[in-house]
Amino acid sequence: MKKLFILLIGTIAFFISGAFTSLNQIFVWDHYKIQLTVPDDFTIVKNTDDEFAMNGDGMELTMELFEQNITIDELDEAVKKGADAMKLEALDEEHELDMNGLEGYYVEGMLKGNRVMFAGLMDSQSHTNFFLALTFDDTDKTAEADALRILSSIKHAR
Repeated sequence: MKKLFILLIGTIAFFISGAFTSLNQIFVWDHYKIQLTVPDDFTIVKNTDDEFAMNGDGMELTMELFEQNITIDELDEAVKKGADAMKLEALDEEHELDMNGLEGYYVEGMLKGNRVMFAGLMDSQSHTNFFLALTFDDTDKTAEADALRILSSIKHAR
């Protein structure tokens, strides 16, 4: 009986903690029909043909179009050059991305004491290439988890 009670309390705590970090707003970069899901504290700052930007509690998100005619094989170098141009330091993560119909490359580093997740993504449906940057306090583990969920939610809107 005691084990069942502990299991019940653990399950309730898990669901309650998930409710506070839920991602429950869906937004679309109108011109390119790129969709993403973010926490409910995010608001759109800019939604133009060239840029989509949002702010949330302790986090900033920016997506910018880049019109280089490159292949997916060249995208990793474009992302690394973009990270250099942003002056990202201490790059400690690099990965290829293939998610929700988008392909890309991702790096993670530091800028002025903040963690930055920086990715270059290609959407084969709209033939759109764009950079995405998520910036947040390096010590905020909730923001880090939210940033990973935001990144993995990005897809072409139907």
